[in-house]
Amino acid sequence: MEKFSQLRYERPDMETAKKEMKIYIQALKEASSYDEMRRLFLEQKEKEYRQSTMETIASIRNTVDTNDEFYDGEMKYLNQEGPQLGLLCQEAEKVILDSPFRSQWEEEFGSYFIKRLEVSQKLSDPAVVEDLVEESSLTQEYSKVSAAASVEFRGETCNFYGLLKHMQSTDRRERKEAMTAWGDLYEKIAPDLDRIYDRMVALRAGMAKKLGFDSYMDFIYLSRGRYDYGPEDVAGFRRQVREVIVPVCQKLRDQQAERLGVDRLRYYDEALVFPEGNAVPRGDRKELVEKARKMYRELSPETGEFFDFMVEHDMFDLDTKQGKRGGGYCTFLPAYKSPFIFANFNGTNADVNVLTHEAGHAFEAYTASRNVKLMDMVFSSYEVAEIHSMTMEYFTHPWMELFFGDKAHRYLYSHVTEALEAVPYMVCVDEFQHKVFENPSMTAMERRKVWKELEKVYLPWRDYDGHRFLEEGGFWMQKQHIFLFPFYYIDYALAQMGAFEFYGRMKKDRKQAWEDYCRLCRAGGSMGYFELLELAGLGNPFAEGTVKKAVEGISEDLFG
Repeated sequence: MEKFSQLRYERPDMETAKKEMKIYIQALKEASSYDEMRRLFLEQKEKEYRQSTMETIASIRNTVDTNDEFYDGEMKYLNQEGPQLGLLCQEAEKVILDSPFRSQWEEEFGSYFIKRLEVSQKLSDPAVVEDLVEESSLTQEYSKVSAAASVEFRGETCNFYGLLKHMQSTDRRERKEAMTAWGDLYEKIAPDLDRIYDRMVALRAGMAKKLGFDSYMDFIYLSRGRYDYGPEDVAGFRRQVREVIVPVCQKLRDQQAERLGVDRLRYYDEALVFPEGNAVPRGDRKELVEKARKMYRELSPETGEFFDFMVEHDMFDLDTKQGKRGGGYCTFLPAYKSPFIFANFNGTNADVNVLTHEAGHAFEAYTASRNVKLMDMVFSSYEVAEIHSMTMEYFTHPWMELFFGDKAHRYLYSHVTEALEAVPYMVCVDEFQHKVFENPSMTAMERRKVWKELEKVYLPWRDYDGHRFLEEGGFWMQKQHIFLFPFYYIDYALAQMGAFEFYGRMKKDRKQAWEDYCRLCRAGGSMGYFELLELAGLGNPFAEGTVKKAVEGISEDLFG
């Protein structure tokens, strides 16, 4: 396998793929035995994996440079043609479900495999094909608008990620100026973002109705693989967060204000944990990757093999730059059984956070792809996938001196406190989306009012120091998940409970904790959410008292 930059991209021939899929469907119908159906199925999967790999290469290169006209065009082509092919895949899956060999499929590939096929029958229909194409176009437009936003700040051209670095300055004036520029930049593009989101909400709510769902929530919960729980369970979890975690975070914020010597903590103070400055990683991207390589070789034989593979094939794009989509992600090239990590380094401790977090996803994908029966089973449902990533962050704690030197203790404290303080924000994002889709006709200003009211509940310490746009509720716009991955955010909060539990186990028996973690990673997405929790010996975050127990498990790190 070559390095990622050397991988050759070939546009998938969608017309040929559709013709081959129709032939495949007919062959499935005519198969007289399970062995014959299975052979046809696996041959078709290999074709799908090759095509999916090309689509992923195009998507990565498009997000690395949203101004690249070639890959922008490729994504438009793939988004246009994909839904029709998806309908044919759905038809083929129905043949499998209706076959006399269903029990044999379930015996070999598992009950969760059958469940996913059943659910897929409810999630698409010819009536929504044009809507899916438009939704993809809107997400692409959002990425371009947000990636293109930049401002001159203290002699440099900064995008949103560049400004966040200045919001960790020890100079409070610089922090405030950076927040003002950051908020102004969002206000500048807000008309475009409001227009895009208006259409996204209407489109998504409309698709759910066309598919026979009472609401978009009913549709998206199934689409996200939430077969084991519903909105009522999530509402109960959010209540636990309000009652248990918000008061603890308020105490931590009060301590932070006292530590910084400020009369009241403003938003531009929140990212500065220590008055003398946060721990900052030492070295550029190349040095950080080499340090990570040393760390993962020492952590375990499994992680050493995995990270050597990533470095050898250069499966990263880590530096922030103009035109690059924001955020970080891990994706997967099934034909090569290879993960890929995308990030936006900005010279803060977030660089180490994202490298260890996305490496957790990548390690799971690398491991599962060598153990599960199908590449479709590599990734689990999102709530478990985020346990993989967040837990990896804690497993790497003993190596933080590599990155931060004698400031490692600062990083370790801020890492745990920031992980807890992020949970109320995560559930705030989740409740915001529920409220939006409970009333999909609300206006842009009504959405801002909803966000502002939720901030008072989940982030009562939040103070934007008079910035009009942020004070009126414009902050929600900075969360790209709301635009690109609707309702994918509560997963982080749920997963953090599992990660905290793993963290507590590491302190008592690191070897056993690692074995449990690897067992979870090897299982990939071959089981449902509750089954995977049980496999790893983790508690159910919806159960009363689980949130309180998770916080108690890290209280020593929070308050000594």
